[in-house]
Amino acid sequence: MHKEISNYLLRLGFVPNKYGYRYLFDLILRALEGKNILPLKYVGYQEVAERYGKSAACIEKDIQNAISSAWLKGNIAALYAEFGETIDVEKGKPSNKQFIMTAVNALSVTQA
Repeated sequence: MHKEISNYLLRLGFVPNKYGYRYLFDLILRALEGKNILPLKYVGYQEVAERYGKSAACIEKDIQNAISSAWLKGNIAALYAEFGETIDVEKGKPSNKQFIMTAVNALSVTQA
C-alpha cells in the first residue's frame, strides 16, 4: 500500500521532501485503510496534526502548498488526465479535498 501511494504521488510530480507530501500520504493511507477522514478540517487534518505535533491549519496549508507545487512543476499531462474534471476554474488546481478523494478513488480501484 505504501509503495502504491508513493508511486502515485511521485508520478504526478510531488516532491517527497515537502511537508505536504507526507501529510497527503498519511491522509490517503488512512482513507484507504477505511478510516474516516471527513470532514478534513475537523477529522483528517486534526488526526495528522496530532501525529506530527502541528496545528490543523498548518497541515491544511502545507497540503495546499504541495498541491500547488506539483501543479507548477509536476507532470501536467498526468495531473490533468487524473484531475481534469475536479480542477477549480479560479485556482487552476483541485481543492485539497478533491485531490485527496480523487487519489483515494484511483488507488482503491488499482487495489481491487
